[in-house]
Amino acid sequence: MKNDLVAEPRYQRLTANPADTQPVPIGIERPILHAQIDIDHAAPGCVLHVITVHLKSKIPSEIPGQVIDSQKGIWRSADGWAEGSFLSSMKRMSQALEVRRLVHQILDDDPDARIIVAGDFNAEPEEVPVLAICGNVEDTNNGNLAARVLVPIEHTIPSEARYTLFPRGRGQMIDHMLVTRNLLAHYRGSEIHNEILHDDSIAFATNTKYPESDHAPVVATFDFD
Repeated sequence: MKNDLVAEPRYQRLTANPADTQPVPIGIERPILHAQIDIDHAAPGCVLHVITVHLKSKIPSEIPGQVIDSQKGIWRSADGWAEGSFLSSMKRMSQALEVRRLVHQILDDDPDARIIVAGDFNAEPEEVPVLAICGNVEDTNNGNLAARVLVPIEHTIPSEARYTLFPRGRGQMIDHMLVTRNLLAHYRGSEIHNEILHDDSIAFATNTKYPESDHAPVVATFDFD
């Protein structure tokens, strides 16, 4: 699904050359996948909702007349780069809002629904896209919404191992798995396989030398028996 629950954003770009004369659509590149899996053949109807996401990266969105070399990421002006980053944030938050609205819709239909939201959020735990999907009571200030909070399972992994990307020598946790609280009773643990994760920001980190993903896989175990 893409722009099913959130209309495509529109924005009049300030640094575009030629300048926009009116707001233009800010297209969302990646759709959201929602699968429903029967997890109990002995009791048909016990469904697990799995929502897979790939939110927009922090790489600035291109703006006409502002990019000198798109492959090398060379921009003509700092304000053009800043506006491109703003557009990427808009896309990322639009996707995050659509995911949160989908979760809300599923729980409206079934308050006991079991939901997992997983994938590349391109945002760390304290950033707004992740918080928007989690729906923490600390943010809504409404205890009546506690049952709708999604819990990041990464909290059970030691902090020193809690990263899925390693740019510029710093580990970042930008891939997440968020679950409804009723799944915690079935949760048995998780791992992040970042043992040989390379720094994709260094000059020689080419796709030829490092053809594998620069994101570490997050593996979680649940027991529904």
